Amino acid sequence: MDFRFLFLEPQGRLAPRPFARGLAVLTGAFMLITVLTAVVSPRLGILQYTLMFPYICLFGKRLHDAGHSAWLWLAFLSAFGFVNMFLSAVLLPRLSPQAFTIQEEIQKLMQADGFSAAFEALAEQAPEYARLSAVTTVASLLVASALVGFTAYSMRSDPKPNRHGPPTTGAAPRPSA
Repeated sequence: MDFRFLFLEPQGRLAPRPFARGLAVLTGAFMLITVLTAVVSPRLGILQYTLMFPYICLFGKRLHDAGHSAWLWLAFLSAFGFVNMFLSAVLLPRLSPQAFTIQEEIQKLMQADGFSAAFEALAEQAPEYARLSAVTTVASLLVASALVGFTAYSMRSDPKPNRHGPPTTGAAPRPSA
């Protein structure tokens, strides 16, 4: 697997199989950062933004292979965000009831004392909340990533050469020297 081509080059086309492998690697990295955020410090969550460009490259090449613009990746990002947020809201009371209790307390504080008081309370409880909600966060991340990834994986490859390159054969193309 050519990691440079998969994650750092936005041009070209990518067949479903190497796309799935690349998505598995990125999802694993995202999960690792999520766990580190819960275990070590919520501030490590900023590391998730380092994965943005590799995701763009991976999805962009998959979309190119299907004959679409890489800008369609924004729709996939929106779908991921919506599914992840929805699943987190549904799963939090079931998988992380203690974190749900903290969330309810902060919502009550916001209603009573305003946004700034709730924000301060959330900042104080962020490490505990991240630790308590880690199971929900990982579960919703995996399901959202699987659904969005499967949608991109299932897109039919353009069998003809297009402006992004020749048709894929199922393996990641080797970049020219």
